Amino acid sequence: MIKSNNDPNYIFEEYKGYIIASHKNNVAERHVHNFILVYKKEEFPDYGFCIGLDDSKSSGRRIMVPNNLEDAKSYIDWLVEQRLKSDVKKTEIPKQRKGPKL
Repeated sequence: MIKSNNDPNYIFEEYKGYIIASHKNNVAERHVHNFILVYKKEEFPDYGFCIGLDDSKSSGRRIMVPNNLEDAKSYIDWLVEQRLKSDVKKTEIPKQRKGPKL
C-alpha cells in the first residue's frame, strides 16, 4: 500500500481529479507485470483501484490483464463519464403521473 505521494517506488500523476500511482518498474507498452493504482484524490491512499486486476471469479486465483498508463486514463475517463450521467439523472425533474383527481 502506498502511504504518500513521495514513495520512491512509484511515479504519481494527477488526471481529472484522480491520482495515478504507477510503479517505477512499469514499461510503456501493455504488460501483465505493470502495477498501476488509481485513487480518487480525497481517498488517497486508503482506497484505490488496481488497473488490470480481474478478481471477478468467486473462487480461484486473481488474473492480471496486460495494462499500461493509457488504460488507467481510459478508466478514469469512463468513471468521469459515468458520474456525469448519474448526476444528470439525479437532477432531472420527475414526470408528473396522471392519477385520480382529488
